[in-house]
Amino acid sequence: MEAIKKKMQMLKLDKENAIDRAEQAETDKKAAEDKCKQVEDELVALQKKLKGTEDELDKYSEALKDAQEKLEQAEKKATDVRTYI
Repeated sequence: MEAIKKKMQMLKLDKENAIDRAEQAETDKKAAEDKCKQVEDELVALQKKLKGTEDELDKYSEALKDAQEKLEQAEKKATDVRTYI
């Protein structure tokens, strides 16, 4: 009879430990999901920022190209004027 009581007590402790581990695992899972959501939100924000930066780069690259073309035209005109002088 005493052995059965000890076995029951051990099973009860095992059950309580298993419940504690399950609760801790659930808490860890929730924390991991929250962290994942936070990282995903940061990723979306960084992707938007990158898109804006790429758009800005395209805009300035086009402006640089236009400025270089105007400079080349101005230099060509200056060369032509010097040739006629």
